Amino acid sequence: MITAAELCKKVRQLVNETENDAAVTLLSVDTRSLDEHIAALMPDAVLLVQRNKGWGCVNPKSYDVPTENIGVNDDGTGFFCLPDDFVSLVALHLDGWERPCTFLYPAASAVAMAQHNVNTRAGSSKPVCVEGVSATGERLLCYYSLPQGKAPVVETFVYEASYDPSQGLSGSDVSLHKAVAYQCAALLFGLFERGDAAAYYSHLAAAFCNNVEPEKSK
Repeated sequence: MITAAELCKKVRQLVNETENDAAVTLLSVDTRSLDEHIAALMPDAVLLVQRNKGWGCVNPKSYDVPTENIGVNDDGTGFFCLPDDFVSLVALHLDGWERPCTFLYPAASAVAMAQHNVNTRAGSSKPVCVEGVSATGERLLCYYSLPQGKAPVVETFVYEASYDPSQGLSGSDVSLHKAVAYQCAALLFGLFERGDAAAYYSHLAAAFCNNVEPEKSK
């Protein structure tokens, strides 16, 4: 885990690396104002890394889903409301499944469409999860399927969560934490219309997203 203060410090250090280049430096910006900008941009930086990473997890979070909160259909399928901070699925395992689900398919995908047909629907040996929406607009995770008559019990539910500065950034993937810091620096330079620096730091962030140590320009 890395705290919000540690993330902010890392971004400021990255900005300070450009102090010898007057074309890109932001050192003339008041430190307090700079920290406020970093804090405002950090949620977007985390989300960009979550969307663009090629491996690992960014800000994973476990959640206990009470059985009484799971909607049950009579055909072995069911659903439950996703947490407000849900970004993407890491793993869902229900009692009775032979393997966990590690991907949440969009409702309009071909895989999702196949779940509407009992003959093509996934079963407990290779289950499928699809994103849905309730009648009141809440995001749902719809699962397919459990053996008919089997009560749904969530053994594991882990997901990537949106960034909450009060909780910092969870997980232990150092490369992805670096990606977040570099991506935030890129957004910061973009905010101050330093396009070349923004593109450079975005390039470095992309490398860390794929667990590659990038070569920095001299």
